[in-house]
Amino acid sequence: MISFRSRREESSSLLMARRAEDYPYPYPTGWYRLASTDSLRRGEIRYLECLGKQFVLWRERERGEIHLMDAFCPHMGANLARGRIRADCIECPFHQWQFAGDGSVEHIPYSEHPPAGSPARRYPLEEVHGQLFLYHRADGASAGDAQEPPPYPVPRIPEMDDGSFVFRGHRNFGRVGMHIIEIAENAVDTAHFQPLHGQFRLPWTQIPIPKVDIVHTAKWTLDEDAPWMMHFDDEVALRIFGREYDWTHARARVSYYGPGSLLLFRITLPGRGEIVMYQTFLPISPLEQQIDLRWFADRNLPRWLVWYVIGNWASQLPQDAAIWQDKVYLPRPILCRDDGPVHQMRHWYQQFLPVESTATDTDRTHSPRERSTPAA
Repeated sequence: MISFRSRREESSSLLMARRAEDYPYPYPTGWYRLASTDSLRRGEIRYLECLGKQFVLWRERERGEIHLMDAFCPHMGANLARGRIRADCIECPFHQWQFAGDGSVEHIPYSEHPPAGSPARRYPLEEVHGQLFLYHRADGASAGDAQEPPPYPVPRIPEMDDGSFVFRGHRNFGRVGMHIIEIAENAVDTAHFQPLHGQFRLPWTQIPIPKVDIVHTAKWTLDEDAPWMMHFDDEVALRIFGREYDWTHARARVSYYGPGSLLLFRITLPGRGEIVMYQTFLPISPLEQQIDLRWFADRNLPRWLVWYVIGNWASQLPQDAAIWQDKVYLPRPILCRDDGPVHQMRHWYQQFLPVESTATDTDRTHSPRERSTPAA
């Protein structure tokens, strides 16, 4: 796990207060990765605090199915994370009520009259390529409570489904002191790429390689067919001792599914093959994100090449994190003509925020001339 900040560098309480006040609502609507499937053993219970809520993630002993519930027993409020798994039920540590994965009461040791229905609130999960995702709604409803299903699924990788790609690795990047909107703003702020990411570094490290630069040619677009999506395209090449070489060229398309919680990278190495990577952000608190990477590649791509490409991207993350941890959110940034479409992206982003906060954020961010109806 990478540590992005030492204790000596902790932000002052004054700075933290300003950051907390200025940023938009911290838990926007979207898909959020909670864990990798194989990290949860049969019979294990895991307590989670994220998205402004408390959950228990648990796995049945016999069938092995995984469930997500409110952390607190609906009977008398005990924390179910202190309980245990009995066969295919989770047992409360307080009065030993047992709940099935659908939230219903299966057994009460001192009564033959369990309450009807499913009193334990559960949250449906979607498992995709070894990862568990929750669809969180900013209005507080779970995917199971809402009458409408999620407007889009977690994207699958077709090449994994047909067997032409294989799993190649994952990395827990730890937690970064940032608001989740920063990763969305990162896509339109193309002006920061050369000063922040123009120096080539040894993959997976912060060790610079002298006289080797990364040249970025980037653009941002909204998806015409899927209003919840935006794309960031980057053509990259290495400049070695002042000269660019064709064999170093690569293309990356980063597709944002929702507010920045779920990014899908497709990296094309001309004449060699492709790499696809999930990058996910999970809000642990308003200004703290858990970052995870999970990648797959053409089975014919050499492992060393996949390691090199993903490691190069990973070496750039700490540079962004160093800025994100100390910056503030400016509702009305002073932009020049050559800056990216920050206002347009922020306007698009409003669709993921609660209705009551959208008007406030829009009023802060846009002049009346710039407002229009956000994508639904």
